[in-house]
Amino acid sequence: MSRSAATRLVLAATVSALIASGAAAVAPQTIGAANAASCDPASRATKSAPAGVTHSYSKAVKETAGALAKVTYQIDIGTSGIGNPYVHSITDTPPSGFGKPTAKVTAFHLAGGLKEETVPVVADGTGWKVANSGWFVNSSNPVKASFTYDMPLSSIPGLPVTSGGITVTGTVGVGASLPDLKACFLTRVMTPGEAIGSIGDDLSSSGSTHSIISDVVSGVVSGILSGAGS
Repeated sequence: MSRSAATRLVLAATVSALIASGAAAVAPQTIGAANAASCDPASRATKSAPAGVTHSYSKAVKETAGALAKVTYQIDIGTSGIGNPYVHSITDTPPSGFGKPTAKVTAFHLAGGLKEETVPVVADGTGWKVANSGWFVNSSNPVKASFTYDMPLSSIPGLPVTSGGITVTGTVGVGASLPDLKACFLTRVMTPGEAIGSIGDDLSSSGSTHSIISDVVSGVVSGILSGAGS
């Protein structure tokens, strides 16, 4: 087990203990109203193209996420009318301190229809890029890309976290640089399920390893619940 994975395991167990003891129960209520009001989980943009075609772009994230958990940004690229462009690449710029993500792309294929595929991710400036010879887009089938990141170990519950924008390349004018297409979420204390999920991918995929994670977290939670009932 790596030092990073071990650290996440210890922190996950600690967080679960706080949840079970009730110490974290007030976390959602203590987030400042000003933070919530200024933290928009989604943004959208459009771009006009020749022949009356409009391309649309959006980026979204869940409104809250457990500190140290995984966070997924959903990017959609659509079009209206004729044109049917192909998207060649999508670059996501995450919040500062976020490392390399995993990514999936959902797109329409002439052979096989709509498919979701796990795709490789490469560094691209301050962001992370997925690329293809061309993901097809039409008015009924936008391209959807999801980038999933591990939140940094420095994450603190109760704070807003804002991402950067996106960059798209492709045909028929669909390419765009949108640095203001951002998404913001509010951090909170992790749930036990998030605690397990946040470290599962960092460790071996064997059943025994996942059992260890579950036992550690469940054991801490059960112990505190027993103490609370005595």
